[in-house]
Amino acid sequence: MPLSAGQTLTGRYLLRGPIGEGGSAQVFRATDLHLGRDVALKVLHEQVHFLDRERFLREVRILARLSHPGVVAIHDLGQEDGRDFFTMPLLTGGPISSLGPLEDAPQSLERFLDAAAFVSGALGHIHAEGLVHRDLTPGNVLLGADGLPRIMDFGLVSMSEHTRHLTRSGVTLGTPQYMAPEQARGSGVGPSSDLYALGAVLYRVACGSPPFVGDNDQSVLFQHVYEQVLDPRDLNPAVPDQVAQVLLHLLAKKPEGRPPSAQALAELWVQARLDGRAAAAQYRGGRTRSGAQAGGPPWPGKLRERWSAALPGEVTWPSAVVGAGGLLAVGTRSGQLALISSSGDLHATLPAGDEVTAPATLIGSSVIYGAWDGALRRANVDGTPEWTHQTRAELTGAPTVWGQRVLVTSRDGHLHAVDADSGELAWAYRTDGPIAASPLIWGGAALIADENGWLHALDAASGTQLWKVEVGVTHATPALMPMGHGEAALIVATWPGEVHALHLQIQAGRASLAPEAVLWSYDLEDEIWAAPAVRGETVVVAGWGGQVQALTLGSGDDVWSHRLEGRVTASPVISGAHVYLASELGELCALNLHTGGLVWNQREGAGVQATPLADGGSLYVAFMDGTMRAYR
Repeated sequence: MPLSAGQTLTGRYLLRGPIGEGGSAQVFRATDLHLGRDVALKVLHEQVHFLDRERFLREVRILARLSHPGVVAIHDLGQEDGRDFFTMPLLTGGPISSLGPLEDAPQSLERFLDAAAFVSGALGHIHAEGLVHRDLTPGNVLLGADGLPRIMDFGLVSMSEHTRHLTRSGVTLGTPQYMAPEQARGSGVGPSSDLYALGAVLYRVACGSPPFVGDNDQSVLFQHVYEQVLDPRDLNPAVPDQVAQVLLHLLAKKPEGRPPSAQALAELWVQARLDGRAAAAQYRGGRTRSGAQAGGPPWPGKLRERWSAALPGEVTWPSAVVGAGGLLAVGTRSGQLALISSSGDLHATLPAGDEVTAPATLIGSSVIYGAWDGALRRANVDGTPEWTHQTRAELTGAPTVWGQRVLVTSRDGHLHAVDADSGELAWAYRTDGPIAASPLIWGGAALIADENGWLHALDAASGTQLWKVEVGVTHATPALMPMGHGEAALIVATWPGEVHALHLQIQAGRASLAPEAVLWSYDLEDEIWAAPAVRGETVVVAGWGGQVQALTLGSGDDVWSHRLEGRVTASPVISGAHVYLASELGELCALNLHTGGLVWNQREGAGVQATPLADGGSLYVAFMDGTMRAYR
C-alpha cells in the first residue's frame, strides 16, 4: 500500500510528507524518533523491477563508500514490508539553480564561485573513487543550510550489464538538458562527461536557462551533439568574462577540449574569483550599485598608510575611486581623469574639456568617463582616445556597462545608451527632472532616480519605459540587493532624509514593482547625498550631518548608529564584515557591519567627498585636496 504522512517505518522514522518522486522511488521528509532530527528518507516503490532494486541498493553502497562534505551521506538502511529504504541528511536550500541567475553584485558572484568550486571538488572525489555520476542535474545538486551544494542521486553511477547493453545499442540514460555529446550519442561516458554535465548545470545557474532547449528530448540531444552553445554573456550580460570562459571550456564538444579533471576545474573557479574585478571596475561595486566590494582589507584594525600620490586636481562629489587590473581611476576638477597604479605611481592622465566629477568605469584595457562638457569618452588606459559621444549637458552619473551598451546620465535629465565599441547612440530617454544619481541595472531593466522625485524603470535594451513611481527628491544613487527567486530590494535614499525599500520582482523577463511595493520606509531626519550600501541583511545609510544608521533589509528596524563629526557626501562602502566611512573633515573609520563597533579610525588633514574603494586588500581614498592614499 502507498506510504503517506503520519506513518512510522521500523518504529523509528515518522513520515512528515513527500518531497520528491522518481520512477522507482519516493523521497519523504521524516523525523528520526531515536535521534530527534529530521532526515530525508528514500524508499522504493512497491512492485519495482529487480534492476531498479539493484540500482537502488547500488546507490546505497556507493554513498556508504564516499566520504566528502560535498557528497550527501547515508545515515541508515532499512526495510519495511519488503520495501527497501535509506535515510540521508535533509537538504533545505533547494536546487543549485536557486543561486542564479547571476546578478552584477559581489554577493551573487561570491555565492556562485563558492558553490562551483565546492561541487567541483566533490566531483573530483567521486572520480578519484573510480566512479562516474552520469546524471548531474540541478535537482541532483542540492544546497545545504550553509549555501554549499551536495551531490546526490547515484542510481546511474555503476551500470549493470543490462544497462551497458542499452547504452551500446544507442539508448541513453541520463537527463537530456545536461547530457554530454558522447553520452547523447550512446558512445560511452567517462569523468569528462560529468564535467560537461556540471558545466551545463552551472550554465543554468549563471544564465537562468540550460545551454540547449527544445520541443522534445531528441531536439535537445541533437543540439548537444552538433550545435554550438550560446556565449553565456549574450544570454546574461552580468556573467563575468572569467566565468563565461570556464563554462565554455566545460561545454566543449570533444572530451579533450574540457578541463583535464574536476580538481583542475575547482582550481579554475578559484582563479576566476581571484581574477574577477568587474565589481571594483564600476562605481558602487557593479551594476546593482550595492556599495559592497569584495576585496577589502581582511582586518582593518591594523590599517596603516602605505603610500600617498598627488592627483592633477581636487576630487569632489559625486566622484569615486574605481579599480581593475592593477589600476585606480578617479576624476578631478582640473578636467583630467587620473590613472594611478596600485603601487601609487601615476600611470596616465586622460584629458577632458571640463571637470570630471562623475565616477569612471574600467572595461578591459579601456576606461570610460564623462565630464561637465557633456562628452562621454572611451580611451585606452595608455591615453589613446577610442571614441567620444557628445551630449548637451554635464555628465553626472557613472557610465554603466551592460553587454554592448554603456548607459550614462546627463544633468538635463537624459539617460543615454551608446554602443560600447563605437560610441554611437542607441537610444535616449528623458526623465522628469535633473539627474545626479547613476543608473543601475537589474532584471533587464535600467533604473534611474531624478531630482523631481521620480524613479524610472526602462527596458535596458530598447529604452522603452516599463514603469515609474514617485519616491521623493533623490540625489544619491539607489542600491539594490538581489534576494533570489527573481526578487530584490531597492533602497532609495531621498534628499529630505526618507529612505524607502521597494520590493522588485521579475515579470516577463523584466524588473517590475511587486504588488506590495514598499517593504518599509525610514526617516533619517537629515539630508542625504551619499548612496546607501547593502550587504546581506544590513542596510547602511549616511546623512549629510554625520548620522550613520544601520537598518535591517527585511523590516527597516534599527540595528546600530554611529555619528561622524563632519558632513558626509562620500558613500559608505561595505567589504566583508566591515563598513568604511569618510567625512568632509577627513575622518576615516571602519565599523563592524553587524554591531557598529569602531574597528579603525584616522583623521587626515583634508576632507573626503569621493566614495573610497576597498579592493586588493587595501582601502583607497581620494581627498578633496588632490591626493590619493592607500591604507593596508
